[in-house]
Amino acid sequence: MKTSGAALAKAALLRGIEIFSGLPESDLHALSARMRKRTAGPGRAFFREGESGQELFVLVSGRVSITVRGADGEEIELSRVGPGAFFGEMALLEKAPRSATCAAVETSTCLVLGAGDFEALLVEQPRAAAGVLDRMLGIAAGRLLTTGSFLSQMVQWGDTARKRAITDGATGLFNRRYLEDSFESLVARAKREGSGLAFAMFDLDRFGKLNAACGAEFCDRLILAIADDFRAVFGEEDILVRYGGDEFCFLLPAGAREAERKCEAVCAALRSRSFTEHPGLRISCSIGIAHFPSTASTAAELKERADKALYAAKEAGRDRVSSWVPEVPPASGTEAGPESKAGPEGKAPVESKAGIRGVAERNRAIASIVRALEERDSFLIIGHKDPDEDCVSSMVAFALLVTKFGKKAALVLGPAVQRGFTYLLNICRYNLITIITEGPLPPSSVLVLVDTPKPELIDRRELSLGLEADPAVLKMELDHHLGADSRYFGEPGLRLVYEASSTCEIIGFLAMKIEANAALKARHEIGEVLSRNLVLAVISGMIGDSQMGRFLKSRRERWYYGRFSALFEKILEDKTLAGRGNFSSKEQVFEALSSLSRAEEDCYRLMSAEVKTIGSLCLAVLDAEASRRAFSAYGNEIVVAVSKALVDALAERSGRLGLVCYYDDPEVSPFAQFRLRRSQAFTGLDLREALKGLNITNGGGHPGAVGFRIERERVPDLGAAALGFAAALEAMVGPSSSSSSSSSSGAADGSPGPGAAPA
Repeated sequence: MKTSGAALAKAALLRGIEIFSGLPESDLHALSARMRKRTAGPGRAFFREGESGQELFVLVSGRVSITVRGADGEEIELSRVGPGAFFGEMALLEKAPRSATCAAVETSTCLVLGAGDFEALLVEQPRAAAGVLDRMLGIAAGRLLTTGSFLSQMVQWGDTARKRAITDGATGLFNRRYLEDSFESLVARAKREGSGLAFAMFDLDRFGKLNAACGAEFCDRLILAIADDFRAVFGEEDILVRYGGDEFCFLLPAGAREAERKCEAVCAALRSRSFTEHPGLRISCSIGIAHFPSTASTAAELKERADKALYAAKEAGRDRVSSWVPEVPPASGTEAGPESKAGPEGKAPVESKAGIRGVAERNRAIASIVRALEERDSFLIIGHKDPDEDCVSSMVAFALLVTKFGKKAALVLGPAVQRGFTYLLNICRYNLITIITEGPLPPSSVLVLVDTPKPELIDRRELSLGLEADPAVLKMELDHHLGADSRYFGEPGLRLVYEASSTCEIIGFLAMKIEANAALKARHEIGEVLSRNLVLAVISGMIGDSQMGRFLKSRRERWYYGRFSALFEKILEDKTLAGRGNFSSKEQVFEALSSLSRAEEDCYRLMSAEVKTIGSLCLAVLDAEASRRAFSAYGNEIVVAVSKALVDALAERSGRLGLVCYYDDPEVSPFAQFRLRRSQAFTGLDLREALKGLNITNGGGHPGAVGFRIERERVPDLGAAALGFAAALEAMVGPSSSSSSSSSSGAADGSPGPGAAPA
């Protein structure tokens, strides 16, 4: 097929642009064929902040101004870019509003790539598409590295005034006017985004006496030196304010423990200062902190309570950090409202998982996690009870990230781990990652929870309660379960929790961000972040939770799945030797993950002994006696694994929905368990919405698979309950091609056998 002159011209333009450099000629032509030209005159916008959009722009001529809008409507210019620049790249993956306005300074021409065209390109030329996005990630990371702290704070916090009006002329920190103008909006943003915010007040101890003894000139220099100490301790996301004289304030978008840790570091920095002109002089400071939302709900309360905490620090002897605590405990028997249910021992309210809202919040969470990887020395990683593919793979993938920073990693796993996970555990042993199956837990500075909807489901939680209660231990969380009765575990600044196909997808994104940060890798002498073992762990979880990509629901999820699939296949090409026992394809990984042992096959036959088809639903119900026999003969781990395999098989057999119900082992749990899965060909019902229609609150999952549980005493007849659910689901689905009801003993002819549709 002959290439048109216009396509050749566009390909020639692309060839000279950094993000497309190095692509083969065929890929350039395929890409250019899907791009359109768009021209804008001076002052005309290609897009505006807040608009929705699904297009990437590559500037080929002219200049473009990038601006953000302040709360008062003022446009703040961040930068101007010339030919070769690109903007709007996140629209290829996410349906997030535009974060800035991009307008032509002079007549400018762009090549535009729509998200739908990019998705088609990802299917047709996956390596070309992945290569382009890799270059974008690297360049975008470079943009962040060269952005000053003032600019970062303007972007993140929506600053509305010019630098000269809101900064202190001596120290360069924000001034009192900035705090008074912005404090309310910062608290409102934290409330809107469901994030933590600490407000700290700083006072140099006995500054009046120091000024009288050493003179104003020395004290002026001292203030500048203290401001440098602040910059060394705090990060770019923190807002530092000189309130006046020796009084400073800090606004820290972090959890209580992290804010206290930073303030303690400020105290230590001042304590260690020495002065050649005054050899015997030692200085110290007092800091008071209040926390939103745990101890204050408004800006006024934050100020008042931080001031009281500062006073308490001085009363206690100075040279310390004090956090505000209620003066009078709540009256006995008082109940908290549904949105602010009190946590254990008076800690912050329990919060339902709502997920991260927007790119900026996700980047802040990643920055906090990376900072912990840099600063902390030991990480204990735990998952949920009866861990599945995504849970175990996530634990291993995050542990591998920890080891790349030269830190210690340990996993908590029950003594009976499925045979299909053996290769993942071997990766741990090869990389000196400790696997704890019994006995006490080692001391750790960070507790990491992965792929677990709520703290009550933590595996062997009785072992980790001591670490959970230790204020010196950071609590970090990575998860993709939202809604229903989910609850956060991690501290507000350390939660990388949002909707995704799997927790492994989230860890894969984190790994890609680290891979793109050349300065971070150089600082810790990290060679290759996306190594063979890390990619294998990530793709294992993504394969397991999405059923080889069948249950991916968004463009972003499909891109990450395709990206890591391409990475894995390239690694296999480059590094895998035949006959060495390594996997040679994703299918082999999936086969290893889904293989059923002999005991599992026997359990499968027991659980599928009585299968019924009710309209669109194919279901298996284990009554009390059958459930007792299953748990007695095979144990909890095998019953859970087999129930997942069976519900998959039943869904494919019905062509619509599969349901498996059983009673838990009464010695372990007082619940009846239900697993609901739809077939890969049926997309007419989002099963999360089905849970709402069934009035189920104790459950969750993704559109293609959910699980829920009900107290055993509320379902004395599990068969009758299952039939009730079947009728309700049939009404949601609508008429099916078969409305007959039938029974079968074992697997009928043509239905999947054990392992045919694995979990």
